[in-house]
Amino acid sequence: MIKPRNQLFLWKKRCVALSGIVVVILCMFPLQMLATYPEEQPSARAASLGYGVVALADEWSLFYNQASLGYIENSWIGVHHENRFVSPDLSFSALGGIWAVKPGALGVSVKRLGFSKFSQTQAGLAFGMKLSPNFSVGVQANFHHVYIAGEYGTTAAFSAEGGILYTPNQNLSVGLHIFNPTRSKIYDDERMPTKINLGLAYKLSDMVLVSSGVEASTHSKAKFMAGVEFSPIKSLYFRAGFVSNPSTLCFGLGYNVGNLKMDLAFTRNEYLGFTPHASLSYIFGSKKTVSTAETEAP
Repeated sequence: MIKPRNQLFLWKKRCVALSGIVVVILCMFPLQMLATYPEEQPSARAASLGYGVVALADEWSLFYNQASLGYIENSWIGVHHENRFVSPDLSFSALGGIWAVKPGALGVSVKRLGFSKFSQTQAGLAFGMKLSPNFSVGVQANFHHVYIAGEYGTTAAFSAEGGILYTPNQNLSVGLHIFNPTRSKIYDDERMPTKINLGLAYKLSDMVLVSSGVEASTHSKAKFMAGVEFSPIKSLYFRAGFVSNPSTLCFGLGYNVGNLKMDLAFTRNEYLGFTPHASLSYIFGSKKTVSTAETEAP
């Protein structure tokens, strides 16, 4: 039998080994990693729903489909943090803010992943608005900065993204999002991935919401994402989801206290293990949000 102290030592040793492997890979294949690593996906709610959230219109959709900004009526701020695969060296954080204006909303977002030898930062400015009562569009301009220790140094690039959101009724919504349609380069001849995400969300009842999405990328295999959210009582949410390629199981919960929203999630990658996620956000003013296939805020 392994003693608890020895188990803790082995766990720490594995984390150190994982961090070392990441550094070696970055040094061996810097150009490829600049273009494909890491995927930046904030919001514990999105993580617990398997990231199949392109058709949802909550405030965190600022990071997934800027067309959702057309449905946001109140200003908002949110922070997110996770330690990927329980490794401090793979710390990922995000900050987002929305300013409700007429005839839509402005969004600002910052995301950063990394440690002392590698870091990737993205800052974005977005705007979304409704073109009709059930159709909205949104766009975002991004600035990317990547740092790799040693001879590779730093590099920077610009990219664009945007999407549409169609809500034929209050229970169903359809979302489409495209990232980097211009195929911007991040380093010499290496291009950042171009991604297309198409998804559906359907509100089965006042307590149950189902969401899904399919993502195609120029740098990886297509993947399917889906999740379900169950709200047995006001302000409390239980969630579960799934992602393919690689297979990832997702689960989490959320709780609202007035205008304050708290979300936790845990995901398990079939190769690299668990990642804990935590998000905290606040809606200014009235709690009313024009929702699509959303579970209504209390």
